Amino acid sequence: MKKTTTLVMMGAMALSIAGGVSLWSGRSQAADHLDPPARTDPTAGGMDRAADIADVYTWHRGAGASQTLVTIMSFAGPNERAAGQRMPCDRDVLYSLHYDNNNDGNAEITISARMAQDAQMNCFVQWTGVPGTAAPITTPAEYTRTVGSVRLYAGLRDDAFFFDLQGFRETLMVAGNPATMAGVDPMTGGVRMVSDRDFFAGKNTSALVIEQPLTPVLGAGTTIRVWGTTARITM
Repeated sequence: MKKTTTLVMMGAMALSIAGGVSLWSGRSQAADHLDPPARTDPTAGGMDRAADIADVYTWHRGAGASQTLVTIMSFAGPNERAAGQRMPCDRDVLYSLHYDNNNDGNAEITISARMAQDAQMNCFVQWTGVPGTAAPITTPAEYTRTVGSVRLYAGLRDDAFFFDLQGFRETLMVAGNPATMAGVDPMTGGVRMVSDRDFFAGKNTSALVIEQPLTPVLGAGTTIRVWGTTARITM
């Protein structure tokens, strides 16, 4: 069996925690929606949507010893909503969330998820590496399961990413061909830059969500660096 890492989102974000105050610094160095195009963008011939990382989000909530850490990896989106729509359930993709809590650039904790369908085509997710658990946890898709102080969910969600794709494309058209009127503001005659139109609004993406106690993940440190990877398992 060979494991080939196809997409990586490195250094997605660093969450610093000191005295209950959260300080954020965001950084994206690799994958996003439909990237790399040759593997994931249908308009560029890519077909591997199940392994396409969209975004990684993480935040903490609560206070003191009861604080929890919420992490979301979204993938295989965006998609127009449709009746009977389901998230991809590809048994050959390994989804992993990595946590570095001592600032050495390596993951001290890695939580992974793999999917499979039963005979009735129901999708189930097996989670491994969850701190405080000794055995894998299995959850059905579209269902939030609580195991001790950990909550897990996998399924479709509204895509939280905000971007004006139309405005971006119009701006590129003007930059590449100033003679075109595409992207020109009719009120001012100037270039209409990216606006508040949200291309992702109302579209679905798939998401893996875990909420867990903060302390075991944080360890003795004050900063958690979180990133996500996908890998396709090939025989």
